[in-house]
Amino acid sequence: MIKLLLRTSRTNQNKSSRLTFQLSSCYNLNILILSKAISMNILLPPEGVRGMKVFDIEKFSKKISVPTVEIDKENVVIANEILKDKLIKLSNFKPIRNCDYDNNKRVFILDPSKVSSFHDLNLNFTENFKYIDLLLGYENWKHEDIIRSVLPEDLMLSSYSSIGSIVHVNLKAELLEYKYIIGQVLKDKIKGCSSVVNKIDNIKNVYRNFEFEVLCGSSDLKTSVKENKCCFDLDFSEVYWNPRLCTEHERILKKLNSGDILYDVFAGIGPFSIPAAKMGCVVLANDLNPNCCKWLNINKKKNHIKDNLLTIFNKDGACFIKDDLKAHLISYSEKLTHNSNIKIHVTMNLPAIGIEFVKCFHQLFEWEEISDYSLPILHIYTFVKTDISYENGLKLILVENDLKNCDIQEIFRVRNVAPNKEMIRITLLTKKDMICKTNNIKRKIIYTEENKKTKFV
Repeated sequence: MIKLLLRTSRTNQNKSSRLTFQLSSCYNLNILILSKAISMNILLPPEGVRGMKVFDIEKFSKKISVPTVEIDKENVVIANEILKDKLIKLSNFKPIRNCDYDNNKRVFILDPSKVSSFHDLNLNFTENFKYIDLLLGYENWKHEDIIRSVLPEDLMLSSYSSIGSIVHVNLKAELLEYKYIIGQVLKDKIKGCSSVVNKIDNIKNVYRNFEFEVLCGSSDLKTSVKENKCCFDLDFSEVYWNPRLCTEHERILKKLNSGDILYDVFAGIGPFSIPAAKMGCVVLANDLNPNCCKWLNINKKKNHIKDNLLTIFNKDGACFIKDDLKAHLISYSEKLTHNSNIKIHVTMNLPAIGIEFVKCFHQLFEWEEISDYSLPILHIYTFVKTDISYENGLKLILVENDLKNCDIQEIFRVRNVAPNKEMIRITLLTKKDMICKTNNIKRKIIYTEENKKTKFV
């Protein structure tokens, strides 16, 4: 009985000891995690800038204590290889510097979240390890860190777009009281930025541009961009340009070959038209906005496009389709009959209403005016509402626009525009009984046994 009690007592004592050890280990681990978190915060902008609405560069000054190690000159290369992941990484900051009192030494300034003592360095040679005071300022942080430190913790700047020297933001209502701080930081920190603008209204007018305000920088919004080996000049106050569509423009260009025909119904300043013409396609580019046509002509000259490869129109899309596209395609139809390698492409990038212009192609031609080789391929951009599901939203689009039974070659999800809204491209091959009139003449193909010829009755 006594032995049993002793054994039980020892067992409880061992359990208690193990529990104490586990609690101690957890405590030490928590202390380590907390220590690292504090060290990481040391390298962030000062907490005192939180909620700043009037920019004050002096408030970003911060003195911190950081570990350093002095390395003999002959060991610098080896030490750099060992310590490169432990060095402080900040903007406009050199973590390896000359030693003030010894030209034969270099000072490595280390990240306090990764190094707390000499034993963390794994160096095979003995060097002088110590902490020093370091003064950090506004120039040492990237725009993400500064804006995150200024905004309340539950807010964040989701994204921005760069259009040449212009940075474009679309600020939500809760960020508007910080808009001038955001504008100042983006202008200061983004290389080449001359102006920061904020969209203050949706695209509602027929010219596809929107109202905006200049948050920081010049009100002159002329700039230049490069895309798909072409240069584009533009005035962002006059025309629309979306840098997020660069990859989609490239996808369409890869579908084209030299000698193909492109009808660009809503051409803008030419992200489809200019590179297509430059690669040898025959292009008719149209836009309702006269400023787009102005910049199209400027970019035509800038990229050395010949007149016979690019013709520019300033018309409503429906008029362009029914008049100019129709006449041009009829004139090319006989040539296309003898060259089936030439393809006809139509880009319709006006996603808010562009899909409505498909009806302009219905019974556009007389049956004899075009051949089977000159049937256009339509690339139609539109928005799909995904509040229920993408599939249901897409089905609704196809049914409402009478496209469900068309020869759809591809449906491509281009990008998310909003949480419940996607931009898509529908690529379809038109059929002759869709774009040609068949109402007044009954047509029937008869194969005669005598000559095997095709007749129309």
